[in-house]
Amino acid sequence: MNSFNSSEFSRSTCEIITNPTQMVELETEWNNLWLKAKGSFYQSFSVAYHSWKEIAEPAGRSLFCIVIRDQGAMVLVFPMVRYRKGPLLMIRPLGPNAAETTDMLVDPDVDWQATVTQAWRTIEHASKADIIHMPFIKVGSTLDQLIQHSRNIERDADIAPFANLQDQTDWATYERIIGANSRQQLNRKRKRLSELGEFKFIEVDPVADPKYALELIDWMFTHKQVWADRVGKHGDWISSQGYRNFLYRWITDPRNIQGMRLYTIQIDKMPIAMKLAAYGVSHLDLIIAGFHSDPQYAKYSPGFVLDEYWMKIVFEKRLNVDFGAGNEPYKLFWSRNLKNDLANYHIPHTIAGATATHLWRLKRRVETHLAERRKHHDAPAAA
Repeated sequence: MNSFNSSEFSRSTCEIITNPTQMVELETEWNNLWLKAKGSFYQSFSVAYHSWKEIAEPAGRSLFCIVIRDQGAMVLVFPMVRYRKGPLLMIRPLGPNAAETTDMLVDPDVDWQATVTQAWRTIEHASKADIIHMPFIKVGSTLDQLIQHSRNIERDADIAPFANLQDQTDWATYERIIGANSRQQLNRKRKRLSELGEFKFIEVDPVADPKYALELIDWMFTHKQVWADRVGKHGDWISSQGYRNFLYRWITDPRNIQGMRLYTIQIDKMPIAMKLAAYGVSHLDLIIAGFHSDPQYAKYSPGFVLDEYWMKIVFEKRLNVDFGAGNEPYKLFWSRNLKNDLANYHIPHTIAGATATHLWRLKRRVETHLAERRKHHDAPAAA
Protein backbone atom coordinates (compact mmCIF):
# COMPACT_ATOMS: atom_id res chain seq x y z
CA MET A 1 0.00 0.00 0.00
CA ASN A 2 1.34 3.42 -1.01
CA SER A 3 0.23 6.73 0.51
CA PHE A 4 0.35 10.21 -1.01
CA ASN A 5 -0.19 13.62 0.52
CA SER A 6 0.38 17.04 -1.05
CA SER A 7 -0.08 20.64 -0.05
CA GLU A 8 -2.71 21.04 -2.76
CA PHE A 9 -4.82 18.37 -1.07
CA SER A 10 -3.59 18.98 2.48
CA ARG A 11 -6.77 17.78 4.17
CA SER A 12 -6.71 14.42 2.44
CA THR A 13 -4.51 11.38 1.99
CA CYS A 14 -4.51 9.05 -0.99
CA GLU A 15 -3.67 5.36 -0.67
CA ILE A 16 -3.03 2.83 -3.42
CA ILE A 17 -4.03 -0.60 -2.24
CA THR A 18 -2.36 -3.46 -4.08
CA ASN A 19 -3.01 -6.22 -1.54
CA PRO A 20 -6.45 -7.85 -2.01
CA THR A 21 -6.65 -8.67 1.70
CA GLN A 22 -6.43 -4.96 2.51
CA MET A 23 -9.21 -4.26 0.00
CA VAL A 24 -11.44 -6.81 1.76
CA GLU A 25 -10.85 -4.98 5.05
CA LEU A 26 -12.53 -1.91 3.52
CA GLU A 27 -15.91 -3.63 3.14
CA THR A 28 -17.76 -1.87 5.97
CA GLU A 29 -16.45 1.61 5.11
CA TRP A 30 -17.05 0.95 1.41
CA ASN A 31 -20.64 -0.12 2.01
CA ASN A 32 -21.32 2.94 4.18
CA LEU A 33 -19.93 5.25 1.50
CA TRP A 34 -21.97 3.45 -1.18
CA LEU A 35 -25.17 3.98 0.80
CA LYS A 36 -24.41 7.65 1.47
CA ALA A 37 -23.49 8.34 -2.16
CA LYS A 38 -26.47 6.33 -3.48
CA GLY A 39 -24.05 4.39 -5.62
CA SER A 40 -24.65 2.24 -8.67
CA PHE A 41 -24.08 -1.51 -8.79
CA TYR A 42 -20.66 -1.23 -10.46
CA GLN A 43 -19.40 0.97 -7.59
CA SER A 44 -20.25 -1.51 -4.83
CA PHE A 45 -17.78 -3.52 -2.77
CA SER A 46 -19.48 -6.77 -3.74
CA VAL A 47 -18.97 -6.16 -7.48
CA ALA A 48 -15.30 -5.27 -6.92
CA TYR A 49 -14.71 -8.27 -4.65
CA HIS A 50 -16.33 -10.88 -6.89
CA SER A 51 -14.83 -9.33 -10.04
CA TRP A 52 -11.43 -9.71 -8.41
CA LYS A 53 -11.97 -13.27 -7.17
CA GLU A 54 -13.66 -14.69 -10.27
CA ILE A 55 -12.18 -12.68 -13.16
CA ALA A 56 -9.15 -10.49 -12.44
CA GLU A 57 -7.14 -12.67 -10.04
CA PRO A 58 -7.49 -15.89 -12.12
CA ALA A 59 -6.34 -13.88 -15.17
CA GLY A 60 -3.16 -12.82 -13.34
CA ARG A 61 -4.02 -9.14 -13.05
CA SER A 62 -2.74 -6.95 -10.22
CA LEU A 63 -4.83 -4.74 -7.96
CA PHE A 64 -4.58 -0.93 -8.02
CA CYS A 65 -7.33 0.39 -5.73
CA ILE A 66 -7.36 4.11 -4.96
CA VAL A 67 -8.72 5.23 -1.58
CA ILE A 68 -8.88 8.90 -0.55
CA ARG A 69 -9.53 9.87 3.06
CA ASP A 70 -10.46 13.22 4.55
CA GLN A 71 -9.34 13.41 8.18
CA GLY A 72 -9.35 9.63 8.29
CA ALA A 73 -12.80 9.07 6.75
CA MET A 74 -13.07 7.36 3.37
CA VAL A 75 -14.41 9.85 0.81
CA LEU A 76 -13.45 8.12 -2.46
CA VAL A 77 -12.77 4.59 -3.60
CA PHE A 78 -11.94 3.51 -7.14
CA PRO A 79 -10.71 -0.05 -7.74
CA MET A 80 -8.63 -0.73 -10.85
CA VAL A 81 -6.44 -3.52 -12.22
CA ARG A 82 -3.16 -3.53 -14.12
CA TYR A 83 -2.31 -6.20 -16.67
CA ARG A 84 -0.10 -6.97 -19.62
CA LYS A 85 -1.33 -6.88 -23.21
CA GLY A 86 1.65 -8.02 -25.20
CA PRO A 87 4.52 -5.70 -24.25
CA LEU A 88 2.18 -3.00 -22.94
CA LEU A 89 1.13 -2.36 -19.35
CA MET A 90 -2.59 -1.56 -19.24
CA ILE A 91 -4.83 -0.26 -16.46
CA ARG A 92 -8.62 -0.25 -16.33
CA PRO A 93 -11.42 -0.24 -13.72
CA LEU A 94 -11.94 -3.45 -11.79
CA GLY A 95 -15.28 -4.97 -12.76
CA PRO A 96 -16.96 -7.73 -14.75
CA ASN A 97 -16.08 -5.94 -18.03
CA ALA A 98 -19.58 -6.34 -19.46
CA ALA A 99 -20.20 -2.76 -20.65
CA GLU A 100 -20.86 -1.31 -17.19
CA THR A 101 -20.48 2.45 -16.75
CA THR A 102 -17.32 3.78 -15.09
CA ASP A 103 -17.31 6.35 -12.30
CA MET A 104 -15.59 6.88 -8.96
CA LEU A 105 -17.53 6.41 -5.73
CA VAL A 106 -17.32 9.78 -3.95
CA ASP A 107 -18.77 11.18 -0.73
CA PRO A 108 -21.37 13.78 -1.82
CA ASP A 109 -20.38 16.10 1.03
CA VAL A 110 -16.79 16.69 -0.11
CA ASP A 111 -15.37 18.89 -2.86
CA TRP A 112 -16.17 16.55 -5.75
CA GLN A 113 -13.92 18.30 -8.30
CA ALA A 114 -10.86 18.34 -6.05
CA THR A 115 -11.32 14.77 -4.84
CA VAL A 116 -11.80 13.23 -8.28
CA THR A 117 -8.90 15.31 -9.61
CA GLN A 118 -6.63 13.94 -6.88
CA ALA A 119 -7.61 10.37 -7.77
CA TRP A 120 -7.12 10.93 -11.52
CA ARG A 121 -3.69 12.48 -11.02
CA THR A 122 -2.74 9.49 -8.90
CA ILE A 123 -3.68 7.17 -11.78
CA GLU A 124 -1.64 9.25 -14.22
CA HIS A 125 1.44 9.56 -12.02
CA ALA A 126 1.58 6.26 -10.13
CA SER A 127 0.08 3.58 -12.39
CA LYS A 128 3.09 3.49 -14.77
CA ALA A 129 0.66 2.24 -17.43
CA ASP A 130 1.30 2.57 -21.15
CA ILE A 131 -2.43 2.86 -21.83
CA ILE A 132 -5.25 3.86 -19.47
CA HIS A 133 -8.56 2.30 -20.51
CA MET A 134 -11.61 4.13 -19.16
CA PRO A 135 -14.78 2.57 -20.63
CA PHE A 136 -18.26 4.10 -20.67
CA ILE A 137 -17.57 7.42 -18.93
CA LYS A 138 -20.55 9.77 -18.61
CA VAL A 139 -19.92 12.69 -20.96
CA GLY A 140 -19.71 15.98 -19.09
CA SER A 141 -18.85 14.36 -15.74
CA THR A 142 -15.86 15.53 -13.70
CA LEU A 143 -13.93 12.43 -14.73
CA ASP A 144 -14.77 13.00 -18.40
CA GLN A 145 -13.56 16.61 -18.20
CA LEU A 146 -10.27 15.51 -16.66
CA ILE A 147 -9.73 12.88 -19.34
CA GLN A 148 -10.45 15.45 -22.03
CA HIS A 149 -7.32 17.34 -20.93
CA SER A 150 -5.20 14.33 -21.94
CA ARG A 151 -3.42 14.57 -25.26
CA ASN A 152 -3.94 12.45 -28.34
CA ILE A 153 -7.20 10.78 -27.34
CA GLU A 154 -10.16 9.59 -29.34
CA ARG A 155 -13.42 8.31 -27.98
CA ASP A 156 -16.08 5.87 -29.05
CA ALA A 157 -19.59 7.11 -28.30
CA ASP A 158 -22.44 5.19 -26.69
CA ILE A 159 -25.52 5.96 -24.59
CA ALA A 160 -27.09 4.74 -21.33
CA PRO A 161 -30.88 5.23 -21.23
CA PHE A 162 -32.52 5.86 -17.84
CA ALA A 163 -36.11 6.17 -16.67
CA ASN A 164 -36.92 8.98 -14.26
CA LEU A 165 -39.90 7.52 -12.40
CA GLN A 166 -39.71 9.59 -9.23
CA ASP A 167 -41.54 12.48 -10.85
CA GLN A 168 -44.52 10.28 -11.80
CA THR A 169 -47.64 10.15 -9.64
CA ASP A 170 -49.30 6.91 -10.73
CA TRP A 171 -48.85 4.09 -13.24
CA ALA A 172 -51.91 5.03 -15.30
CA THR A 173 -50.46 8.49 -15.91
CA TYR A 174 -47.12 6.99 -16.89
CA GLU A 175 -48.87 4.65 -19.35
CA ARG A 176 -50.59 7.62 -20.96
CA ILE A 177 -47.20 9.26 -21.44
CA ILE A 178 -45.97 6.08 -23.13
CA GLY A 179 -48.87 6.27 -25.58
CA ALA A 180 -52.08 4.42 -26.45
CA ASN A 181 -50.66 2.63 -29.51
CA SER A 182 -47.76 1.22 -27.53
CA ARG A 183 -50.05 0.02 -24.74
CA GLN A 184 -52.30 -1.71 -27.28
CA GLN A 185 -49.33 -3.46 -28.87
CA LEU A 186 -48.13 -4.57 -25.46
CA ASN A 187 -51.55 -5.94 -24.54
CA ARG A 188 -51.79 -7.86 -27.82
CA LYS A 189 -48.36 -9.43 -27.40
CA ARG A 190 -49.10 -10.44 -23.80
CA LYS A 191 -52.42 -11.98 -24.89
CA ARG A 192 -50.74 -13.96 -27.68
CA LEU A 193 -48.12 -15.31 -25.30
CA SER A 194 -50.74 -16.29 -22.74
CA GLU A 195 -52.52 -18.32 -25.43
CA LEU A 196 -49.44 -20.54 -25.87
CA GLY A 197 -49.84 -22.14 -22.42
CA GLU A 198 -49.91 -21.35 -18.72
CA PHE A 199 -48.46 -17.83 -18.59
CA LYS A 200 -46.82 -16.63 -15.37
CA PHE A 201 -44.59 -13.81 -14.10
CA ILE A 202 -42.06 -14.86 -11.44
CA GLU A 203 -39.77 -12.83 -9.18
CA VAL A 204 -36.75 -14.65 -7.73
CA ASP A 205 -34.52 -13.57 -4.84
CA PRO A 206 -31.14 -15.24 -5.61
CA VAL A 207 -30.06 -15.20 -1.97
CA ALA A 208 -33.26 -16.90 -0.80
CA ASP A 209 -33.34 -19.39 -3.70
CA PRO A 210 -29.79 -19.73 -5.06
CA LYS A 211 -30.37 -23.09 -6.75
CA TYR A 212 -33.22 -21.84 -8.92
CA ALA A 213 -31.41 -18.53 -9.59
CA LEU A 214 -28.39 -20.38 -10.97
CA GLU A 215 -30.64 -22.56 -13.12
CA LEU A 216 -32.11 -19.40 -14.64
CA ILE A 217 -28.65 -17.91 -15.24
CA ASP A 218 -27.55 -21.12 -16.98
CA TRP A 219 -30.73 -21.01 -19.09
CA MET A 220 -29.96 -17.44 -20.07
CA PHE A 221 -26.39 -18.16 -21.17
CA THR A 222 -27.50 -21.21 -23.15
CA HIS A 223 -29.97 -19.18 -25.19
CA LYS A 224 -27.59 -16.23 -25.54
CA GLN A 225 -25.04 -18.61 -27.05
CA VAL A 226 -27.61 -19.93 -29.53
CA TRP A 227 -28.50 -16.36 -30.47
CA ALA A 228 -24.83 -15.36 -30.82
CA ASP A 229 -24.11 -18.31 -33.11
CA ARG A 230 -27.13 -17.49 -35.25
CA VAL A 231 -26.33 -13.79 -35.77
CA GLY A 232 -22.54 -14.14 -35.73
CA LYS A 233 -21.92 -12.01 -32.63
CA HIS A 234 -19.56 -13.46 -30.05
CA GLY A 235 -18.89 -11.11 -27.16
CA ASP A 236 -16.14 -12.31 -24.83
CA TRP A 237 -18.42 -12.29 -21.81
CA ILE A 238 -20.99 -14.64 -23.42
CA SER A 239 -18.50 -17.51 -23.47
CA SER A 240 -16.49 -16.43 -20.43
CA GLN A 241 -16.59 -18.89 -17.55
CA GLY A 242 -15.12 -16.17 -15.37
CA TYR A 243 -18.07 -13.89 -16.04
CA ARG A 244 -20.52 -16.71 -15.30
CA ASN A 245 -18.71 -17.44 -12.04
CA PHE A 246 -18.88 -13.73 -11.19
CA LEU A 247 -22.66 -13.65 -11.68
CA TYR A 248 -23.16 -16.88 -9.73
CA ARG A 249 -21.16 -15.69 -6.70
CA TRP A 250 -22.32 -12.08 -6.79
CA ILE A 251 -26.09 -12.53 -6.97
CA THR A 252 -26.16 -15.30 -4.33
CA ASP A 253 -23.81 -13.61 -1.85
CA PRO A 254 -25.78 -13.04 1.40
CA ARG A 255 -23.37 -10.22 2.36
CA ASN A 256 -24.25 -8.26 -0.77
CA ILE A 257 -25.52 -4.81 0.23
CA GLN A 258 -27.61 -4.67 -2.95
CA GLY A 259 -30.97 -6.39 -3.34
CA MET A 260 -30.71 -8.66 -6.38
CA ARG A 261 -33.73 -9.89 -8.33
CA LEU A 262 -34.33 -12.17 -11.29
CA TYR A 263 -37.54 -11.39 -13.17
CA THR A 264 -38.93 -13.90 -15.64
CA ILE A 265 -42.06 -14.75 -17.59
CA GLN A 266 -42.74 -18.41 -18.23
CA ILE A 267 -45.06 -20.56 -20.33
CA ASP A 268 -45.87 -23.96 -18.86
CA LYS A 269 -43.03 -23.38 -16.34
CA MET A 270 -40.49 -22.80 -19.12
CA PRO A 271 -38.70 -19.40 -19.13
CA ILE A 272 -39.10 -17.37 -22.30
CA ALA A 273 -37.60 -14.09 -21.03
CA MET A 274 -35.46 -13.17 -18.02
CA LYS A 275 -33.82 -10.02 -16.65
CA LEU A 276 -31.39 -9.57 -13.77
CA ALA A 277 -31.54 -6.33 -11.77
CA ALA A 278 -29.80 -4.81 -8.75
CA TYR A 279 -31.62 -2.48 -6.34
CA GLY A 280 -29.80 0.56 -5.00
CA VAL A 281 -30.83 3.40 -2.70
CA SER A 282 -32.32 5.63 -5.38
CA HIS A 283 -32.54 3.50 -8.49
CA LEU A 284 -32.50 0.04 -10.02
CA ASP A 285 -29.69 -1.08 -12.34
CA LEU A 286 -30.63 -3.45 -15.14
CA ILE A 287 -27.70 -5.86 -15.41
CA ILE A 288 -28.41 -8.44 -18.10
CA ALA A 289 -31.29 -9.93 -20.07
CA GLY A 290 -31.95 -13.20 -21.87
CA PHE A 291 -34.69 -14.51 -24.16
CA HIS A 292 -35.76 -17.88 -25.51
CA SER A 293 -33.95 -18.58 -28.78
CA ASP A 294 -37.02 -20.11 -30.49
CA PRO A 295 -38.34 -17.59 -33.10
CA GLN A 296 -41.95 -18.53 -32.25
CA TYR A 297 -41.57 -16.52 -29.03
CA ALA A 298 -39.45 -13.71 -30.43
CA LYS A 299 -42.26 -12.43 -32.66
CA TYR A 300 -44.26 -11.63 -29.51
CA SER A 301 -41.43 -9.59 -27.91
CA PRO A 302 -41.36 -11.47 -24.57
CA GLY A 303 -38.73 -9.12 -23.12
CA PHE A 304 -40.99 -6.15 -23.84
CA VAL A 305 -43.88 -7.94 -22.14
CA LEU A 306 -41.70 -8.81 -19.15
CA ASP A 307 -40.63 -5.17 -18.75
CA GLU A 308 -44.14 -4.06 -17.84
CA TYR A 309 -44.22 -6.40 -14.82
CA TRP A 310 -40.93 -5.41 -13.22
CA MET A 311 -41.27 -1.74 -14.21
CA LYS A 312 -44.49 -1.62 -12.19
CA ILE A 313 -42.65 -3.00 -9.16
CA VAL A 314 -39.90 -0.38 -9.47
CA PHE A 315 -42.50 2.33 -10.05
CA GLU A 316 -44.26 1.45 -6.80
CA LYS A 317 -40.94 1.73 -4.95
CA ARG A 318 -40.48 5.23 -6.46
CA LEU A 319 -37.09 4.34 -7.89
CA ASN A 320 -35.50 5.37 -11.15
CA VAL A 321 -34.13 2.82 -13.63
CA ASP A 322 -30.65 2.78 -15.19
CA PHE A 323 -30.81 0.51 -18.24
CA GLY A 324 -27.05 0.49 -18.77
CA ALA A 325 -25.03 1.08 -21.93
CA GLY A 326 -26.73 0.39 -25.25
CA ASN A 327 -29.32 1.87 -27.58
CA GLU A 328 -31.72 -1.08 -27.67
CA PRO A 329 -35.25 0.08 -28.56
CA TYR A 330 -36.84 -1.27 -25.37
CA LYS A 331 -34.46 0.82 -23.25
CA LEU A 332 -35.31 4.00 -25.14
CA PHE A 333 -39.01 3.14 -25.04
CA TRP A 334 -39.28 2.76 -21.27
CA SER A 335 -36.90 5.66 -20.61
CA ARG A 336 -38.91 7.93 -22.93
CA ASN A 337 -35.60 8.63 -24.71
CA LEU A 338 -33.90 10.02 -21.60
CA LYS A 339 -30.23 9.02 -21.67
CA ASN A 340 -26.69 9.76 -20.60
CA ASP A 341 -24.10 10.07 -23.36
CA LEU A 342 -21.09 7.83 -22.77
CA ALA A 343 -17.52 7.85 -24.04
CA ASN A 344 -15.11 4.93 -24.23
CA TYR A 345 -11.47 6.05 -23.85
CA HIS A 346 -8.08 4.47 -24.58
CA ILE A 347 -5.55 7.01 -23.30
CA PRO A 348 -1.90 6.52 -24.32
CA HIS A 349 0.43 7.50 -21.50
CA THR A 350 3.87 6.55 -22.84
CA ILE A 351 5.61 6.53 -26.22
CA ALA A 352 4.96 2.79 -26.47
CA GLY A 353 1.30 3.36 -25.61
CA ALA A 354 0.98 6.17 -28.18
CA THR A 355 2.59 4.02 -30.89
CA ALA A 356 0.31 1.06 -30.15
CA THR A 357 -2.75 3.31 -30.08
CA HIS A 358 -1.82 4.88 -33.43
CA LEU A 359 -1.41 1.43 -35.02
CA TRP A 360 -4.70 0.24 -33.52
CA ARG A 361 -6.55 3.27 -34.89
CA LEU A 362 -4.93 2.80 -38.31
CA LYS A 363 -5.92 -0.87 -38.34
CA ARG A 364 -9.51 0.01 -37.42
CA ARG A 365 -9.73 2.64 -40.17
CA VAL A 366 -8.41 0.17 -42.76
CA GLU A 367 -10.88 -2.49 -41.63
CA THR A 368 -13.74 0.02 -41.81
CA HIS A 369 -12.66 1.14 -45.30
CA LEU A 370 -12.41 -2.44 -46.57
CA ALA A 371 -15.81 -3.29 -45.11
CA GLU A 372 -17.36 -0.31 -46.90
CA ARG A 373 -15.71 -1.34 -50.17
CA ARG A 374 -17.06 -4.88 -49.82
CA LYS A 375 -20.50 -3.50 -49.07
CA HIS A 376 -20.52 -1.34 -52.21
CA HIS A 377 -19.06 -4.17 -54.29
CA ASP A 378 -21.70 -6.66 -53.12
CA ALA A 379 -24.63 -4.26 -53.59
CA PRO A 380 -24.86 -4.48 -57.42
CA ALA A 381 -24.58 -8.27 -57.29
CA ALA A 382 -27.41 -8.47 -54.78
CA ALA A 383 -29.54 -6.19 -56.93
